[in-house]
Amino acid sequence: MRSLLKITLLVLAVFAFTDPILAQTKPKKTTKAPVKTAPVKKALPKEINVYLCTSSKDKYYHKRTTCMGLNKCSETIKNIKKPTELGKYKRKKCPRCKP
Repeated sequence: MRSLLKITLLVLAVFAFTDPILAQTKPKKTTKAPVKTAPVKKALPKEINVYLCTSSKDKYYHKRTTCMGLNKCSETIKNIKKPTELGKYKRKKCPRCKP
């Protein structure tokens, strides 16, 4: 009878000191290689409508003809409809013109 009591106490002690979280089985992790996708290139718009001053001092192109920066133009104002044509002038977007 004493040996049965010792075995029971030993089993209870083992269960008391083991961590129940570690005793559970963990789900298997699959290590799949990430799929690489090609970066999406944005196509240039086919047609735009912007204005720029042909003066060499001007740095910006404008969305509106009523822009204050465009009103100061001392030379001719050119209407541009193709993005490739705008690229020839190397101008930045006007900070005053709001889209």
